[in-house]
Amino acid sequence: MKWLLAILFIIFGAILFSLTIYDIGTISKIIIKIIALGSFLIAGFIVKGRKKDKQSS
Repeated sequence: MKWLLAILFIIFGAILFSLTIYDIGTISKIIIKIIALGSFLIAGFIVKGRKKDKQSS
């Protein structure tokens, strides 16, 4: 389930990162790039996760 969510964030980020609209201003383009990079970062944290260490006793 977490891989599916991560893939959706990656696709969303890729679409935003490659989005080119000539009518929006420079600030809007920067905001879109930041949101896209943020979605890549979120996807990385979802996939990375924390695995529980099993203690052998």
